[in-house]
Parts: sequence; structure tokens; C-alpha cells
Amino acid sequence: MKEVQNQRLIFCGASEFALPALKALAAASYPLMVISIPPKAMGRRLKVQDNVVAQAAKELGLPLFCPEDINSEASIQELTAFRPDMIITASFGAFFGKQLRSLCLCLNLHPSLLPLLRGATPIQTALLQGFDRTGVSIFEMVRKMDSGPIRVQKELPIQDEDNYSSLHLKLSELAAELLLDFLKQPTSYPAKEQDHTLATYCSKINSGDLEIDWSQDAQAIHNQVRAFSSDPGARSYRQGKMLKILSTVVSEEAVNGEPGTLHSIVKNTGFIINCGSGTLLITEVQAQGKKQMPAHSYVLGARLEPRELFGS
Repeated sequence: MKEVQNQRLIFCGASEFALPALKALAAASYPLMVISIPPKAMGRRLKVQDNVVAQAAKELGLPLFCPEDINSEASIQELTAFRPDMIITASFGAFFGKQLRSLCLCLNLHPSLLPLLRGATPIQTALLQGFDRTGVSIFEMVRKMDSGPIRVQKELPIQDEDNYSSLHLKLSELAAELLLDFLKQPTSYPAKEQDHTLATYCSKINSGDLEIDWSQDAQAIHNQVRAFSSDPGARSYRQGKMLKILSTVVSEEAVNGEPGTLHSIVKNTGFIINCGSGTLLITEVQAQGKKQMPAHSYVLGARLEPRELFGS
């Protein structure tokens, strides 16, 4: 294998999870090419623009290639011309065909302790399922999704106060750290086959997953809020308007009404809602068309009524 700093790397990514790793590679002065997806319409005005990885590549002065099809003959020729020693992907979202994988060692940075939580939403799923730990796995890409031999893996505790945003940041930074460690001494990290009998899977998030069902257990709803905060946000409705619930605490107060009804207001803190089992203290919200705010500030202007019902 070449001298560490002479390894020619292709980095593929398309979302914020990939940014710490990309910036770490650029700072370490590896010969580097960036692959991302083509610009697309984003935001309310549907303005066509680059994703965050493509933007970062341009800011860092790195060669950037954004093909419609990463497996096309033209794409293979473009990547081959760079003469890569390794291809690294992080939240890229495209399948690598056999011809592409045969160019060189292809690695993926995945935010779970594989073989647990294979798939597109391991961070949200870990929070939804109430995990107390997760981690990052760097593995060799094979035909089957997230199934290749693991080269590096490290555990990360999930703190009680973690939500999707905070855990996403921690895992993306851990992925960058592990990648640099691996690249310094790749031979120190031999490939280890996954135990496929232990594999679990997570699915894509749809809009229905964001809707709060107050008949559920308070802890389950709390985990749902953590999994989708701060974006896109778990949601309920009040007087026909959406109310995003962004931060909660499982309350010790006993249930005093039907699921979804207002239990009580807690001065300078927020408000409590009855659940199917237990009660939930709401501490941060975002009303439709408004900015994110502490729940006690929302209460001051919302004029909540005793036993008022939240829901669809």
C-alpha cells in the first residue's frame, strides 16, 4: 500500500453527516476527489442548488463530480482517471455496482453498530427504540446493503438529553475521527465478517411516522420526539393547526384525563399532556408558521384550556 499521505481518495457524500469526514480528509492533505449528486430544487422557492457536500467541496477547492448515474460507463471512466486507492462513502445513497466496487477498496461510514440497524435511518431508529448506545462502523462495501466486512467500529453512549440533531453531530464527528485513524494504519484494522444472524434493519421515515399518537406510552412518545428533533419534528395538532413537539420529559404526574388532553400547565417550564400510559411534560415547541420556542413562552400566548385535546 502507498505511503499514507499519498493515498488517492475519492469521497462520496450528499448530506451533513459526510461533512466532518470530508473536511478532515481535506485538512490532512490527501489527494482527494469528491463525488456528490447533481444540484436539485430545494426550499420553499424550489431554487436549484448544490447540496452541502458539493458546496463544501467547492469551498475547499477540491475536484467535484456530480453524475446522474455513478455506475454509468462515463462515471466509471471519470473515477478511473483519478487512479483512486480507496473510495469512501458517507450518506451518499447510491448503490455501487460490481464494476465500480472493483476499482479499489470501497468503504462506507455507517452510524450504527453493524450488523444492528442496517438501512437508511439508523440514528432515528436507535432513538425511537430507546437504545442507550450506538456507534459508527466503517465497512467494506459489497453487493448486499450494509453487509460487508467491518474494518473499524466504535461505540458511543446515547445520553438522556440526546435527540436526532445532537446524536447526528456526535456520530458524524466520530466517523471522521475513526476514518483518519484507519487511513493512518489500514493494516492494523483487518476485515471482520459481520454475524448476519444478528442483523436488524431500519426503514425510511414517512410523514405518518412524525404524527404523535397520544394513546401510546409516555416513554414511547418521548423517544419519538427525540428521534425527529429538531428537524423535521414530531407533530400533533391544536385547533386544527400543526404543533411540532421538539423537547419533552417523561413526567411523574399521574394521568388525570383521556390521552391527548391537557393535564396541567407548569409555570416557567411548559405543559403536561396525558398519554395512554403516563404523562409527558412538553418543554419546547414550534407552532405552525412560527419559530421554535420554549413551551412556557408558547403557553403565555396560546390560552390553553383545561382538558383541551391535542391531536389530529
